[in-house]
Amino acid sequence: MNEVTMAVMRKSLAIVCAAMLVTTLSAISIVRADNRTEVGAGSGDNASFSEDGLGEGSFGDGSGSSSSAAAEGGGGGFGGTGGGTGAGGASGGPGTSGGSVSDGPAGRDPRLLPHKGTDCPDYNPKVGVFCDHFLVGGTTVLSGPLAVYGDQGIKGGLAWIAHYNSVIAPKEGLRKAKLVWYDDNLDPNKTLQYVQRLNEVDKVLYLGGITSPEAAARYLEEAKFPMIGDIGLSPKSWTNRYIFPTTPSEQTRNPIRIKTAVQRFGIKSFSVIQDVLPSVDTGPVKRSWEKAAEKFGVQLKEYVEVPSTSSDCSTQFSRATSPKPEYLIMPTASAVLLACLRAARQYSISPGASQSQWLKGWSGGSNLQLEVDNCKPLCEGMLSIGTVFSDPRVSETEQMRTYRQNMAKYAPNVDITGFIAINYYHAGYVFYSMVKQKGIQNGLSRENLLRAAESFGPFDTGFGNTITWGNKLPREPWTCGYPVVVRGDKWVFESNKVCL
Repeated sequence: MNEVTMAVMRKSLAIVCAAMLVTTLSAISIVRADNRTEVGAGSGDNASFSEDGLGEGSFGDGSGSSSSAAAEGGGGGFGGTGGGTGAGGASGGPGTSGGSVSDGPAGRDPRLLPHKGTDCPDYNPKVGVFCDHFLVGGTTVLSGPLAVYGDQGIKGGLAWIAHYNSVIAPKEGLRKAKLVWYDDNLDPNKTLQYVQRLNEVDKVLYLGGITSPEAAARYLEEAKFPMIGDIGLSPKSWTNRYIFPTTPSEQTRNPIRIKTAVQRFGIKSFSVIQDVLPSVDTGPVKRSWEKAAEKFGVQLKEYVEVPSTSSDCSTQFSRATSPKPEYLIMPTASAVLLACLRAARQYSISPGASQSQWLKGWSGGSNLQLEVDNCKPLCEGMLSIGTVFSDPRVSETEQMRTYRQNMAKYAPNVDITGFIAINYYHAGYVFYSMVKQKGIQNGLSRENLLRAAESFGPFDTGFGNTITWGNKLPREPWTCGYPVVVRGDKWVFESNKVCL
């Protein structure tokens, strides 16, 4: 073989390798964008952009530190020409371009297909709306005791996006979405700074979720910056015009928990160990428990608070159980719940135990398998905070079957029973349905999203819950929930909902 032939072969091989590399990188949805300047502070090194459609591969395990979080995942987001959604603790997500009008899927209305350049009716880069994509953003937490929830929210949202990109977007010829998100380390000050940056520098269309609605609520109102799909991490999530949560507020959820305890155990009294996120005003939370006691004719004997990130609960447990309540509400977050159960072992207190015959039942946890794995057999019969969703393991609705399939395919290491993962997956589907129902595919703007959300519902999501947002505050998307109880080696989702 002569030198000329060898040179040609080497050049051809290089071209092939380069093409393969480009193809591989295009299939990876999250691209690191470190060392970006955040608003009002030093450097924001946790920003991430999704530039391309998500490939068919699975995700990483999301266990990296905050500095490498961008490589591990993002929230959810999708949109047609003028329509979009966000889901996930980080919110937003990758999208898929649908081609030009001339090469769009056969049989589709060309007016609903993505345009090129600036030739679309809703082009507005000042709020992240382009003819072939739009921007959506949010914040999450990927380190510390609550990292499991941030990781699950991200991967749940991305599983929806993977399905949307590979099935829905190509079929319907929809524009893609691009994600901008930050790991705020559960610091309310950072949350606010990143929300400001997302609006003023990154110029995203809307937020899908942030870790501290408490810290950003006023800014959202001032900037008229909507957040749609919020799980509800602050009492302000239900009292702010620009926040659209998917779950009942504590004013509904906590009375439902006491109603369940009264019906199930016939209790006359209860105590509460309330876990609290940083900076949250807990006044409304405490009042919700007082309201529950009054509504169902029982006595609230003790109310104590513990940080959601705490690894110790002994003092709070002792105080809450000292007046001998018939029912005990324990924290929702896994780590601090398990800390309270360690205290229960220390004090030899559990329902029906010889030293605590007065305790008829207790509640705590967030439906994660790791909670049962670490608390059994002590927690047998314990109720969790509950859920607004059907059991994802057995529900046979089309939406839930697709959820199972996509989580197995794109996020196989995520516990599908956790309500954070379900929420940020289903929020994408809800937003897609809202945009389609309201016909704003070609009119994507913050104002149109706000109007659409304020007139949306009741909508049966197919995940067990119904959502109605409306324009009256406080918003209560739904007033029902399903009890979830530890039976043997797992959480069991009950099928009969309890409504307030």
